[in-house]
Amino acid sequence: MADGRETRATIDTETVRGLLLINGGGAVALLAFLPGALQKPELASLARAIIWSVFTFQAGLAFAVFHNRMRRICSLEYAKKDRVPCSIWGHVLSEPCVCHWSIGFMWSSIIAFLAAGIIVLCAGLAVVGVMPAKTESVVSAPIPVNSQSPPNPALHRDAPKAARP
Repeated sequence: MADGRETRATIDTETVRGLLLINGGGAVALLAFLPGALQKPELASLARAIIWSVFTFQAGLAFAVFHNRMRRICSLEYAKKDRVPCSIWGHVLSEPCVCHWSIGFMWSSIIAFLAAGIIVLCAGLAVVGVMPAKTESVVSAPIPVNSQSPPNPALHRDAPKAARP
């Protein structure tokens, strides 16, 4: 049976994997959607939001990597016998300072994921709010006829159908 240290190490490893997966997966999903948004001028605001969200996901990935590195240094700090206590504004903390940095980077990665989703959500709702609620059937205009050729009655929808021989 695994001891408490191994169990905590496994949980920490899975946490880092999860942070990398959610931020990396979000970036890949939006990058796949970006070309479609860039092709339509009415989706320009959504395309900008996608680009900002991809950047935010990248920041989340960087925060996850920093968290992983700080977690390793935190583990080494706990192994020291003569550990210097961490204090902030005169308040002595129970964990080493690097451990608090690691936790901060972990939460920053989660916040980056949520912020990226909110950016795209708000832009998407704005685009949907601008689009008409009910689309009406579109009747195509008749194709213009060259003035030198005789008009073709089959091109006009109101023209009578030719009788069959």
